Amino acid sequence: MHNTKGVGMEKLEDIKPIFEWAIKNGEAKIVDRILVKLLPQLLKAHSNRTAASVEESAVINVSAELYELVKKSAEELVGRSYGSKELENV
Repeated sequence: MHNTKGVGMEKLEDIKPIFEWAIKNGEAKIVDRILVKLLPQLLKAHSNRTAASVEESAVINVSAELYELVKKSAEELVGRSYGSKELENV
């Protein structure tokens, strides 16, 4: 389950845990690869994220749609399903 926070009518979801999971389970520069893959969608959402800002942020709330795109991209790049605890490197 992921954290959500409502703002007005839009439901926001925290993508920071997805990036943390990708860093633990993916290759070097995985955050950069996710951000580049989603650059058009991030620009459309007015999100100016960099790998450094992702790592420095405690929480990164985005729309539910962008959350799903980040999750899907991370899973594709890591080659595993997000939330599969038996696969996580601890």
